[in-house]
Amino acid sequence: MANRSEFPLGAILLMAAGVLALLVIIGTSIWLANASALLTAEVTDARRTRTTASEVLETLLNAETSQRGYLLSDSPRYLRPYNEAVQTITRDLAALDLLERGNPVARPLIVQLGKVVEAKMAELRQTIALAQAGKRDEALAVVRTDQGINSMDAARGVLQQIIGNAEQTVNADMAQLGANTSLLRLVTVVGGVVVVLFGIAAMWIVFGAIRQSTEAREQVQELNLTLEDRVLRRTAALTRANDEIQRFAYIVSHDLRAPLVNIMGFTSELEVGTKSLNSFFQDGDEAARGPARDAALEIVPEAVKFIRSSTGKMDRLINAILKLSREGRRELAPEKVDLNGVFETLAASLQHQIAETQTTLKLSENLPTIVSDRLAVEQVFGNLLDNALKYLQPGRPGDILVASENARGAVIVTVKDNGRGIAQNDLERVFELFRRAGRQDRPGEGIGLAHVRAMVRRLGGDITVMSELGVGSQFRVILPRTLPSDTGNTA
Repeated sequence: MANRSEFPLGAILLMAAGVLALLVIIGTSIWLANASALLTAEVTDARRTRTTASEVLETLLNAETSQRGYLLSDSPRYLRPYNEAVQTITRDLAALDLLERGNPVARPLIVQLGKVVEAKMAELRQTIALAQAGKRDEALAVVRTDQGINSMDAARGVLQQIIGNAEQTVNADMAQLGANTSLLRLVTVVGGVVVVLFGIAAMWIVFGAIRQSTEAREQVQELNLTLEDRVLRRTAALTRANDEIQRFAYIVSHDLRAPLVNIMGFTSELEVGTKSLNSFFQDGDEAARGPARDAALEIVPEAVKFIRSSTGKMDRLINAILKLSREGRRELAPEKVDLNGVFETLAASLQHQIAETQTTLKLSENLPTIVSDRLAVEQVFGNLLDNALKYLQPGRPGDILVASENARGAVIVTVKDNGRGIAQNDLERVFELFRRAGRQDRPGEGIGLAHVRAMVRRLGGDITVMSELGVGSQFRVILPRTLPSDTGNTA
């Protein structure tokens, strides 16, 4: 019996697959987490860029408003927003430069923004300085040149591009973050399901292995418990085989002895007849004429007839014994045998007898397939069908049914007929070699059913018969589904 104590390889493989799936989930989660962290940093920087750019634009607008108020009112309190802008604008530009230093798209815009902001701040410084020097008209003249408006429009355009780029970056990164979150959720759910399935499958294999191991132990225990019974059965089988050998020896000694006795007796008759003929031909005695005539016309022909009959019977018996011996020595060749096909072939070969006797042969549907010796199986069932057709009840159409049923590790094939039947005291005798039951109106030597039982037992099975005179017979053949390895290939 195979060793089942080792941990099932299938369970190990499934567990390994589950661990691999878990590692894939962890690796994917880490990768998505890192990607999401990078995207979050980009979103944060883009938002800071957008905020700083907006602050720069607001600062420029406040500075410009402060310039206009001071030029119109000549009041120093209007210069507070301008002075604040001077302090913060450089810091904000430096912050933008730092935020977009690694951005190849925004970097040229930051450089351009620095130039236009510097131009705008220069225009504001110039006009405010002229106004503080009492040259208000010159300051207003500078304002009217549209230099400040142009630089402000340029700064506003660059800042709007920077803000727009930042908005696009935020939107794209947020969409990617959403996709990463969905992917992480999907990977987690699918991976979890896969891991659970692998775990369940591994547990199922382990439990199956445990169940098989338990069943194997129970089988061993059952075998141990039934060992004595099996020994008794094997002893009974050996006893039965020994009895068959003894019966065979008796048959050989008895049935072959009877023809020999006849041959010896009628040989003596030939000697007597020969002496009468010799006396007549050698002595020419008229008194010997009558005995010589009787010897020539009756004794010698009768003796020759009985000798020929006895030698013929001996020849048939010896041929039957040789046939059984050869069949017993034939090596069995196990193969898949479809019993449906076997019986269909046999029915085709017996079609003439079936039609001649008006017999109906019914085959059960789905006869099983077994692993056995095809030739032996065909001989067994061919002999049973041939007997069923041979021993029909006169005046009644034949009806033969072939059916099957399952048994533990075996199949039971039943061949049932409505023939003349067998007497109860002959049921076992019909399986004996050279023994025939009932009326001896059919040719045969009494070896058919003996051969059938020998073949069935050699295939690892058995055969029984139930019968009733005038009603019919039913032969049950029990065959293993797979030819046992210990059936042997010798008689």
